[in-house]
Amino acid sequence: MLGEGLALAAAMVWSLSVVLFKRSEAIHPQGLNLFKNSVAIVLLTLTMLALGVPFSETRSDGDWLRLAISGMLGLGLADTIFFMALRRLGPGLLAIVECAYAPTVVILSVLFLGEQPSAAFGLGALLVIGGVAWVSAERVDRPPDILLGMALGVVAVCCMAAGVTIAKPALENGHLVELTLIRLLAGVGLQLVWIASSRSQRAALAVFRPQAVWWTLLPASFLGSYVAMMFWLGGFKWADASVAAVLNQTATVFTIALGALLLKEPLTRRRLVGAGLALAGALTIVVG
Repeated sequence: MLGEGLALAAAMVWSLSVVLFKRSEAIHPQGLNLFKNSVAIVLLTLTMLALGVPFSETRSDGDWLRLAISGMLGLGLADTIFFMALRRLGPGLLAIVECAYAPTVVILSVLFLGEQPSAAFGLGALLVIGGVAWVSAERVDRPPDILLGMALGVVAVCCMAAGVTIAKPALENGHLVELTLIRLLAGVGLQLVWIASSRSQRAALAVFRPQAVWWTLLPASFLGSYVAMMFWLGGFKWADASVAAVLNQTATVFTIALGALLLKEPLTRRRLVGAGLALAGALTIVVG
């Protein structure tokens, strides 16, 4: 139950952070990602020191490589592309695009991890995906670059799914804080190489100059890259990847609800029904 609970908590916390990141979108997408990852590295390092958590001395070279590749894909590449999509789509529509996440992780976990989803998982997954699909069928205003935004969103989701699937076998050996920090360090390393190799990306470094946007960017980074990241990785550490992924998918519902509360987006009957179906599916997976 711990893994399932963390996966649900990750969805809720991440949804709140996405709304805050949307309010910080004046910052370059690469800068948003670099800032949030850097804040999380500082906090995780302090947490490791406070708890006396060491880096694992028994981890195999293969597991170190899995964690590094996972961090580069999921935190260095995917999150930067995610913020590019968020700028074009907004939280609500991007949450709909993120529906590709759970099916992708399930497919990868069956193909590469040998997981065999239970009947309860199948029913719960259908309810979650059905609820999300019901919400996504609602007509929304579509900006001119909608297709590019959707394409970027799908690429980001696929990179996230691939990253966590690669990391799954390495999550058994290591403290949750240490595992999260290793992935973040690898992700920032890729970002710095990316920024150094492209002059257009160097504008991202301006995010570290104190500015008014920090009022939303700092709490968004704390929630999204520190709290939600540990919850998210904990879900995959203590639950099957396919189960954690479907529970993570409820972030779509939470994002819609927070959009209504914080961004004054309309909360229609269709959205309420979809939210109910998705939450019922999540409960089915946890109880089953």
